[in-house]
Order: sequence, then structure tokens, then C-alpha cells
Amino acid sequence: MQNENCNDGKIEPFPILAIIDQESKFTIFEASEDSILEPEIRSAGQPFSIIIHPFGYNKQDKVNGFVRWRITGKEQWNEEPLIKTDSNKWEGSWTPPNSGTYEWNVELWTGQNHPVREDVNPKEVRLLKVERKDLILAKWFKLDKNIFRNINRLPIAKENDVFLLPVIFPNNQKGLIGEDGKGHYSMDYKTADAFSFGELTHKLASNGITLGMEFPIKCSSQHPFYLDEPHLFNGDGVMDLIGEGWESRRKKWENIFRFWIVQGVEIFSIPEITCFPLSFWDQTIQSLKKDFPYISFVTDEKLSDDFHNRMISAGFSNFETDLINKELTFDQHQPLVDKAHDTKISEDLEYTTEDKNIVIKTKRLSKDQYLLNIDNKDSSNSRSVMISINHKSIELSNELIYYARDLSNGNAYRWSGESNEIFLRTGQENLQFLIEFNN
Repeated sequence: MQNENCNDGKIEPFPILAIIDQESKFTIFEASEDSILEPEIRSAGQPFSIIIHPFGYNKQDKVNGFVRWRITGKEQWNEEPLIKTDSNKWEGSWTPPNSGTYEWNVELWTGQNHPVREDVNPKEVRLLKVERKDLILAKWFKLDKNIFRNINRLPIAKENDVFLLPVIFPNNQKGLIGEDGKGHYSMDYKTADAFSFGELTHKLASNGITLGMEFPIKCSSQHPFYLDEPHLFNGDGVMDLIGEGWESRRKKWENIFRFWIVQGVEIFSIPEITCFPLSFWDQTIQSLKKDFPYISFVTDEKLSDDFHNRMISAGFSNFETDLINKELTFDQHQPLVDKAHDTKISEDLEYTTEDKNIVIKTKRLSKDQYLLNIDNKDSSNSRSVMISINHKSIELSNELIYYARDLSNGNAYRWSGESNEIFLRTGQENLQFLIEFNN
């Protein structure tokens, strides 16, 4: 079965499509054995249209039908009518509203009444992969690590273009992630810190730039995951995601992606997707897109045609990687940004606590967003800490609901009023919250 977009002109009929009459219903089958396995690719908001040429029914029979469609994983189907346009031709069209993977099929029947079908035969379902239109048309820039010392010298780009960060995690000489017990939740101190990262994401978001990052998954022996369960890793630093208890380990990785998403990352470029089973990527990406439908996973790993098709079905996007520019390098002799003067400490938001072992610092990221950094000088025991908040221009009454996102796991907490409680675990020396008053 083949189809074409009908945005700009008349759509051409399917060259091969057969419809068989079975008990006043029709079942679609493809007469060609070399059917396309790769899902069709469209952009969100772009109409998807088809033409049906049924046969195998009596000319005097009244034929009715519709196109069913839904986003993969949903129970409810949407239905769009098929319109007869010729003596033996029906047209149908539907428009996917958002990015994601959609299922669709065509159902035809004879007679006035639509025969009730409790479920759809999986063999009759086709896939449609819908990407963000802005990313399909975007120009991609692969940034150099020096970008965090040259935030005021960003490449000239247009709104909706993509900036792809290099590897910012602590890593060893072999490129394995993890150093001194720090892993994918951390940044290499020689590359960036929380303040420079927050400043970059704020500047990109203010200019409508989409942020992506390179995300290697192989772990060194100093990665926290490796330190906790060294027997689950092979010699290449790849965690076992097939054996018993793999789902809890998969969830750990999902939480890492959530951590970076809430900090502004929308695209993850995975250089080695074949290290993990496709079931891992399928479940992880689908789970993430339920909460963050705008995110994308891409790879530049060399894949066979068969595995490439399976990768698309598992939720990866199919952007052309040759659109990504070469790494941008900066003049090494130019003066670096003076971070001591560049860091903007919040002056309109104050936090206090009676816990003498807690040091609180805040930074304003935007008009309604603040970064709250908590240093715990006594991590020998777990405890609850009450924090009092004072904002110079916002009245923090108990009726005002705002959100605090824990950047260690991506969880969002509903806060209200001037006093809120946080919980510090044993061994937790630092905690960061993204405070958002625009919710």
C-alpha cells in the first residue's frame, strides 16, 4: 500500500490494493509481497490522505467506510469518513495533531449499517510516524565544549534551529561516562556547571532555539550505576537490560532522561543504540512522550536497513543527520566570559531556614523561574527541612500554587505560601530545585 501527501495537489491512486468481500465486510490485504515495512513519515498538522480502489463486491451493493486512526498506545480510535469520488474510488483524510507514532487502517462494508468490530486485526494496521515540522526544517548546529565559556558568542541561528551539545558528562579517556562516583546526572566540571548550563538553556529558549545533547550510554567502573551493581555490566560498560529485574534498571535510565528534559533538553542523540534492546527504547521513549510529547531521540550509528526500520518503529526520529554542521570552534585567544560577573544572583527572591547546616543560594533564570541550590553540610542523617520564602513582587499566599522541580529525578512538587518542606536523604549533600511561578 502506498500513499502520498495531498497538500499541494491531487493524490494518485494506490497501484496495488485489494479488497475482499467477507460476510458483508471487507478486509484489506496487499497483493505485493515487498510491502513497505518502514512507517510513512509526516509532520504534525500535515494532512495524511489516501485513495481506495476496492473490488470483489457487487456493483449494486452500497459501500460505506472510514479511516480509523489513533496514537499508538491509546485505546480510543478516531474515525474519518471515506468519500466516494468516482465509480470505484473512495478518498479519506486525517490530520495527526502532534508528533508521535500513529496507527491507522481502512474499514469498508456493504449495506447501511456498520458491522460492529470489538477490536482491529493487527495485520490490518499501518503505522504513520509524525515528526515535529520545525525539526524537519531546522538547521542543526553541533556545538563545541567551549560554548559554556562563550555563551555571548552563540552561532547565528534562526528560531526553531537546533543546537546540539557535545558530551558534557564526566568521562574517562575511553569516553566511558563516570568519574569519582558521578555519572549521567552530573556535568564535567571542566566543561560546565549548573549556572552556566542554566544560563545557556535560558538564552536558547528565549530565542526559540531547540536544545539537544549527545548522550553516550556506556559506563565506566566509577559510574554510580556500576558501583551499585558491577555484576550487571559487561567489559564495554553496558548494563544488562534483559536479565531478571531489567525493568527497574530501565526505569533508572528513564529518570535520567527526565532529569535533563526538565532542564530544557528536547533532543537526545544516542551514538550506540544497539547496546540496549529495542524493547528498552520502545518502552522508555513511549513513557517519556506521554509527559513530554515534543522530545525526540536520534542516532548517527550506522544501521542496517532492517534495524533502521525497527529503530523508527521503536520511537526514534528520522531526521537527516547530514544537516548537522561540523563542530564549531572558537578563537582560543579571546578573553573568556567572566563568570564572577556573569552569574546573576537573584535579588527579588530570598530563602531562609532555621537549619544551621543548610546553605541556600538562588539564581534568577527568567521572569518567573529561579534555580534553588541547597548545600547540606550535615548529610549523616535524613531529615525534613522547612524553608521560608520571600518574593519582593509576588504575594506568596496559601492560595498561590507554584511548582518546584527536583532536578535530581525530574519530579515536580506543588508548593504554596511562604513556607514549604523538603526532605533530605542520608548522604545527600546537594539538592537543586527549579522554582516556577508561572503555573
